[in-house]
Amino acid sequence: MSYSNKRFQKMENNDQPKRMKKECSYGEKCFRLNPAHFREYSHQHLESIIDSYDGEGEYPVPERLHTQRMMITDQINVLIDNNLYTRGINSSKNVITDSADKQSKQSNTSVQSCSKDITNNRLSVPSGNSSSSKESRVNKEDINETKREQIVKREKSKSPVNESLNKDGDYRPIIPPTRRPEQFLKVVLPSGRMAAKHAASAPYHIFYTTISDSKKTHTQPNSITFLEILDRSLGELKCSLQINFMVEPGWLLAQYYFAGYSGKKLTILYGEDCADMKNLSKKKPNVSAHYVSMATPFGKHHTKMMLLCYEDGSLRVVVSTANLYVDDWENRTQGLWFSPRCAPLPAGGMPYDGESPTMFKRSLLRYLHHYQMPQLTYYVDWVKRCDFSHINVFLVASAPGSHFDTEWGMTRAGALLRQHCCVPPAENSRWPLLAQASSLGSYGKDPKLWLTGDFLHHFTKIKEQPQTLSASAELKLIYPSLENVKQSHDDLLGGGCLPYAAEVHAKQPWLNDYLYQWRATSTHRNQAMPHIKSYTRLSPDGRSAAYFLLTSANVSKAAWGSLNKGNRALRIMSYEAGVLLLPTFVIKKDVFPLAEGAADRLQLPYDVPPVRYAAGMSPWVSDYLS
Repeated sequence: MSYSNKRFQKMENNDQPKRMKKECSYGEKCFRLNPAHFREYSHQHLESIIDSYDGEGEYPVPERLHTQRMMITDQINVLIDNNLYTRGINSSKNVITDSADKQSKQSNTSVQSCSKDITNNRLSVPSGNSSSSKESRVNKEDINETKREQIVKREKSKSPVNESLNKDGDYRPIIPPTRRPEQFLKVVLPSGRMAAKHAASAPYHIFYTTISDSKKTHTQPNSITFLEILDRSLGELKCSLQINFMVEPGWLLAQYYFAGYSGKKLTILYGEDCADMKNLSKKKPNVSAHYVSMATPFGKHHTKMMLLCYEDGSLRVVVSTANLYVDDWENRTQGLWFSPRCAPLPAGGMPYDGESPTMFKRSLLRYLHHYQMPQLTYYVDWVKRCDFSHINVFLVASAPGSHFDTEWGMTRAGALLRQHCCVPPAENSRWPLLAQASSLGSYGKDPKLWLTGDFLHHFTKIKEQPQTLSASAELKLIYPSLENVKQSHDDLLGGGCLPYAAEVHAKQPWLNDYLYQWRATSTHRNQAMPHIKSYTRLSPDGRSAAYFLLTSANVSKAAWGSLNKGNRALRIMSYEAGVLLLPTFVIKKDVFPLAEGAADRLQLPYDVPPVRYAAGMSPWVSDYLS
């Protein structure tokens, strides 16, 4: 396979090559693997690596980019395999001086030959005077196809299983617990049944956590305990990555202990500083914990995500709303999306193979790369070697920084809805947005400044958006009132997961006009206060939903971002992660049916239609616990 000549074609009036592409604004932080991106943008760090590659061994990735080695290798392979870059004329093996006017045109031919050699992972180094085009030209007959095949085979055939064995040593066996989980955990369901329960949850794969004091939830097909997530019917765990905000190490390790995985590799990223977490690896050598610091106190590492890697090389992803400590898994309503098994790619598969129609794999890799943490390289490599082609949800994540694309926060949600949300244009204003959260943000003196402005605008975009101005959809914020919390399983302590402050609410009394109560009798979670966060649009008759977004992100600027009025950059402060379910991808229909007994019914966590706050009601504020 030869390289394209585009970048170094002969110029009629200029012997020097002209840059035919714009420089990628992300520079060395670019994560993309899409050939279309590389056709439009150049990447100096990748081109420099290709130019300096001598065809032997691995690509010469600079030390400063060591943590991105696998990603950079994949990007270079995309450039090579799609003929998107020709070896530069400043190659150390093929130097052309500015004064060599007569020989520069000949060098273009040499560069074209070199491009074929790069593709074949070999360069022939000429002897004698390097300025001679005859000597610097690589002869086509000298291409060593066998060497090319050996290198490509080595790069392609690396499996996460083999790499993990190299890094971790021998297989780490299951360690049966010597104590019964029933002695320590309030709800323990029979083991060995989770694989069947998970299969029955298709096509949504949405679960709600079991409520300790609501026995009817213990037998619901879409209820789940943490121990079930680790159930061996899903496969034997080899290692796992837990990304979260609050972590109680004793509780988390107890779950792994009762699952028989106390000796397995466990990596934890956490956002709330905790002394016990800092010393965890000293007590448990197989566990590594890493605190994620934030640039501003208003930003939180708020994502709740799991990567579960199995001994057979497969993977499952869990996107959740629950912290990793006991209270969040007992009497609080939580939600999670539990992916189907993502099998390892066939031998020879490339890291960007196995992509889904929703581009979930690419989005997940982009999110993980944003951390720029070497501790995640192991899991990034595992993700690359798995097949996500059957995943039917979109990953909608937030990451701190100023973003000019539509890949993060509310602009990500809006862009996807603009492409795929099938609300009839004539009825757009009649489908209210239900935004259900466990905390509310500071929105300013006027709702139009953000809440009913940019936020509502992005979450109510539709596929056939009217070009003329039309009335906005109604916004309904589902958040527990003081009265809702008082009747909870834990009385006022049930509000411990609802950190909205009285001082903030006093500055935005207009918010009462948008508030709706927590009612969840249909799911037997009416007394289980919601730490779940979810967003949907409800049909006028309450029988259908246009989409369902389950996420860690509350209704706040820090989570979803605020647009700079000048350069339109989206400023985000927190890490968040969620999944967007769209009917056309999940059930091949325009809307999700909500009515009980309907085929392919989507079970919302709360009752619809929602009930407005009664006169005299006020939202729960954390000050009630002071």
